[in-house]
Amino acid sequence: MILIVAALTRFWHLERVPFMHDEFSALFRTRYDSFKDLVQLGVMENDSHPAGVQVFLYYWVKLVGYNEFWIKLPFVLMGIGSVWLVYIIAKQWFSEISALLSASFFAATQYPLFYSQLARPYAAGQFFVLLLSMQCFIWIKEKVGTKHIIFFGLTAVLASLMHAFSLAQAALIVATLVLRVPAQNRKALWMAIALAVSLYLPHLPVFWHQLKAGGIGGWLGAPDSDFVLHFIFYSLNYSWYLLLMVFGIIIISLMVVPSLKIKNWIARWIALGWFVIPLAVAWAYSVWRTPILQFSTLYFAFPFLVILIFSFVNQHSYKRWQYGLLVGILLIASLASLIFERQHFKLMQHQGFDQLAVTMDNAAEAYPGEITLASYSATPAMAVFYQEKSGLDRVESFSKHQSIQEFGDWLVNQKKELLGFGWTDYAPAEWELMSAVHYPYLLEENAWFNAYWRLADKKAKHSKSNNLIKVQLNPPLFFDSQKSYGHVWEPDSLFVKDDSQVFGVALKLKHQKRPLDIRLVIELRDRQTDSLVHWQAGTIQHAWLSDTASIWVSALRFSAFKRDPQSWHIRTYVWNRAGEEFEVHQAYHYFRNRHPFILGLVEPL
Repeated sequence: MILIVAALTRFWHLERVPFMHDEFSALFRTRYDSFKDLVQLGVMENDSHPAGVQVFLYYWVKLVGYNEFWIKLPFVLMGIGSVWLVYIIAKQWFSEISALLSASFFAATQYPLFYSQLARPYAAGQFFVLLLSMQCFIWIKEKVGTKHIIFFGLTAVLASLMHAFSLAQAALIVATLVLRVPAQNRKALWMAIALAVSLYLPHLPVFWHQLKAGGIGGWLGAPDSDFVLHFIFYSLNYSWYLLLMVFGIIIISLMVVPSLKIKNWIARWIALGWFVIPLAVAWAYSVWRTPILQFSTLYFAFPFLVILIFSFVNQHSYKRWQYGLLVGILLIASLASLIFERQHFKLMQHQGFDQLAVTMDNAAEAYPGEITLASYSATPAMAVFYQEKSGLDRVESFSKHQSIQEFGDWLVNQKKELLGFGWTDYAPAEWELMSAVHYPYLLEENAWFNAYWRLADKKAKHSKSNNLIKVQLNPPLFFDSQKSYGHVWEPDSLFVKDDSQVFGVALKLKHQKRPLDIRLVIELRDRQTDSLVHWQAGTIQHAWLSDTASIWVSALRFSAFKRDPQSWHIRTYVWNRAGEEFEVHQAYHYFRNRHPFILGLVEPL
């Protein structure tokens, strides 16, 4: 029953689950003409992961093409296999009821499910790590032979080739086994290790190159002090009732029969170490060198935390016929949370790249001849993939390699009344604001995981709302060498709501000479103490300029500060740093409400 649930959750309309950014990145790096180029350019120069999955995809794509179902299939199968391995390991170490509950939790909660539906190293790395762990029991309890040596060595090297942290997890498992293996198997273990090392040697130049390169792109921040609690709550579907149910099962079983077998405490310490040590290493590396710690980093250690938690369910507290009842309750609770609280299937099957293309296509059909379309993506080819699939060929694509100046040049030349603009990959908020300055009257908006869409009009005739609020200027503000700072503009508190997500300030300037060194400042101050918490300034990098007019913008996301937006006192003003001459003839504040689906697969809805 557990494996059936695991298969259903992972295969449910798998053909509708579109590719995500990381998957596109890997798939686009399968287009090299030679294996040498694949390793050199596709792995060493442009990836932070070992070569295992990338090499597999290189050949798999040649066989199945860019078909979502077939590309994801091997990873889904390994995800299901991981559920079975969690059961086997928990049963080896503890008891059948612990194994059943561990596997049930793994089958139907979002964290294990999400990453097993991605064509990335996570499902494969976790599967081989668990396969390696499963063999430890045999090495400790039985006399091993040649087949065990070969199987252990191959599994260890496969785990090492998937992900840097599956490599670390495999090394930790092997080190533990070195300390625990009986004398009769010690020589065989060193032979298995030697086999694994010899098979890994060809990959060593890749490992060394990536190790010297450091982190994963510099886009992560150092972990917050509450990271572990946040991670544990995430692994419980952000569900209070699921948390209470899991720990209720454990507490009740301990209350009925409080004794736990002493011999199992060694296994519990090992399981704890196999989770805590990778966490500690990733945390230390993130603080002292470069940030790498995120939820996916712990994916390979997570099964051992689950097994540890359910090891405290005492088998003597329940009769065997009650095992099925407990498993059924946990599966139903996890599935209910997955479907209704986390809306997992809706989020997975309606993601940014494909839904943005579908929405653009619908808008083009609804407003023929009236609409112009534009998209922003870190890598336009990812958006274009689904645009072409939807038959769209009239979308202007922008990326992180282009400037707001180029976006503004394009916007200024648009004659059509409507603009459909969408971003993917968490675009800088200034791009969204710049589109709103030119097309302020919102007709509709929508959001998906890591993507946002707005359809807007130049005029107010069809508008449902306006995110852009005029700042009163009476009279227009003039700046010159004698005026370095302008008036402080504070948005009306009525517009700052607890679900406000994006805030920005925009100026339209007139001038005889292009200003180059203006700072458009946003300050966030604590309402209670008036202490400065955040200061930022929009610069020429966030501006569109012509010879006689310009638009300057500065924007932020409140979610970056992890506090209710209403707790901030917001101030905006102009800093004329170089004493340049210009006139502010229009000023705006921009507010956009939170769309929970944008981060819905990793944050609470």
